Amino acid sequence: MASTDTSLVHRQRTKYQRSRAVKSRVRSGCVTCKCASAGYECDGYCYNTLARRSQSNPVLPTGSNVKNLRVPIPRVKSLPSTELVVQPSVGPRFESEIEHRCFLTFQESAASQLSGYYPSLVWERVVLQACHEAPWARNLVVAIGALHRHQTQKPLPAQEAGQVDGERERKSHYLFALQQYGTALGQLRHISAQEPDSEARLRYALISALLTTCFETYIGNREGAITQAKAGIDLLLKWTKEKEPTADSMVDDWTRVRRAAARSVYLDEDLLGAFHRLDYQLVLCKGLGPDRHRPDSFPSASHPFTSVNEACSFWDLVVRRILHFHSVQSVSEQHNPKGYEDENASTIGTKGKVYPKHMLVEQHNFKMAAEQFFRYFDPIFKSSRRKPGTNEYLLANLVMIRALSCRAAVSRGPSESEMYSDAFLRDYMLIIDLAQELIEDANKPLRKAVFNFDVTLGVSLFTVAHVCRDPKVRRSAIELLNRFPRREAWFDTLVAAKIATYIVTKEEKNMVHGFIPDKARLRLLRHETGPQKQWATIFCSKLVWKDGAVGREAIPPETIIL
Repeated sequence: MASTDTSLVHRQRTKYQRSRAVKSRVRSGCVTCKCASAGYECDGYCYNTLARRSQSNPVLPTGSNVKNLRVPIPRVKSLPSTELVVQPSVGPRFESEIEHRCFLTFQESAASQLSGYYPSLVWERVVLQACHEAPWARNLVVAIGALHRHQTQKPLPAQEAGQVDGERERKSHYLFALQQYGTALGQLRHISAQEPDSEARLRYALISALLTTCFETYIGNREGAITQAKAGIDLLLKWTKEKEPTADSMVDDWTRVRRAAARSVYLDEDLLGAFHRLDYQLVLCKGLGPDRHRPDSFPSASHPFTSVNEACSFWDLVVRRILHFHSVQSVSEQHNPKGYEDENASTIGTKGKVYPKHMLVEQHNFKMAAEQFFRYFDPIFKSSRRKPGTNEYLLANLVMIRALSCRAAVSRGPSESEMYSDAFLRDYMLIIDLAQELIEDANKPLRKAVFNFDVTLGVSLFTVAHVCRDPKVRRSAIELLNRFPRREAWFDTLVAAKIATYIVTKEEKNMVHGFIPDKARLRLLRHETGPQKQWATIFCSKLVWKDGAVGREAIPPETIIL
């Protein structure tokens, strides 16, 4: 930001407008991308022109004092006249050709995959814009691009004499990524110690948290990725509380975030949407922390949803409520119900069994919310079937998969029997069909994606694989997990496939005429993986009869080689 007198601003703006009149229209964009509210036009980030240069002619520094020429444009309306928005430079400055190549890899391959099925420009526009102004952002993007090249480039046989073989080239990408990442972290520490708190700094802090989470996920550092993600989410929630200290307690966290961000020119919907989805993954992995706002009740709808995104937001609130109640601690524990220890308030359930009263009420409320969701999502879902291959079609598939798998898992309630899963066979079959459409969509680059920030598909297939007892359906789920290889830190589908295979093999040894009786069914409690995911220890329980009573009992854990 800078300050200047009125006449200088007028001359600069006039010069800029004249240059725009004689030159062809180029997508460049500003730092905030809220140009309409600032009083001037902006097309966003130039995906095809600014950064996509010939690899033989990248924007490299020609001297020690290279000027980054930009056009300052004054803000208008309600903002102080001394504040300026600065047009991005013609292109990010690279120190070498390898930086430029890795940047292009991120821009042309990784960015479109990271957004997944959700319509978002955070990776293709917001992050790339930050690279114009912040060296740390450029270095982080280059580091992720190098990792993407490392993971997507297949090992090649030795090439002609004098050339580096394929495996050494892959390793060089990995080492270069670590070097760039270390440089970026040093730059971030230096900036955080000098810059004052502001909304502009908050924007950059969120972008840095998103990029560092992405990098740690790429290299398989689960705890590091979760730490970085939590830091960004906590920072955004803290800022929201400062802006709305007396917010309505009935409103969920992300509604308050969007209300506060609506008054800021620095926090756009794409950036907030990325953190909303990231928070959902964090809640799945770690549960709602003690400092997070607990949903007071399940959401309620009175009319059909107007879009897939609205339906997705509704179900997100349902899942957050049920995750809070069940105290889910890990994705690997797949909605294993806990938190029913309050025996003071109890009631009689089915077959004379005594259960806590609040648990039965919660189960009833979840059922009502789920019925509302499916009733009002059905028109949108059926409408999307007429647009196969579109983002709306694919996202509708993903939302339906998420809802069906959660409903089946949570509906077990307090039962110690696993026979409940047989009632959801049609749901499991629909999940397989919808997931197959997503994975086999050859027209989408996501088919070959290294990873994105949505574990829903992998987790749902894993649920079907180890909960469904139909041999054909569960094996289809395992096959899709193997065809959908995601080895990132959040959820490893290949590990999940091997764990599900272990459970299938164990159960089907005791099949009776093609049917698995209740006493042969296993309930997965959790699994623990060893260093470098070389092995996994699996913890299960099964139904036992002792002294005329039926109950579940943990069986000795077993370790399998991955």
